[in-house]
Amino acid sequence: MIGERLSQRRRNLETYSIGIFSEYLASSEDFKSKLQKLIDYIAILESDDDVKNYITENKYDSIIFIVSIEFGEAIIKSVHDLKQLERIYIYNPTNTISQWSNDYQKVYV
Repeated sequence: MIGERLSQRRRNLETYSIGIFSEYLASSEDFKSKLQKLIDYIAILESDDDVKNYITENKYDSIIFIVSIEFGEAIIKSVHDLKQLERIYIYNPTNTISQWSNDYQKVYV
């Protein structure tokens, strides 16, 4: 089941939406508040299945996906080629270089 939705709307009325798969970022009220100034519709995703379902069910949205480095490689491999996924940002607080991320053109570290 997809976790908390920050938008009060039942459906997205914007072209873009954001999916977050990061325990740290999902718990940061400051981060979520700043994001909502840019894009109102944000979904907090709690598992690999949530990520896959959210992206595949939102066929007409352009999705910006933010994922923590520890979840990154496996989930990105499974969703990268979906057309509704515009960009993938990897939250990487240690700034460690991950060679695998160079294999995906939608990924930004």
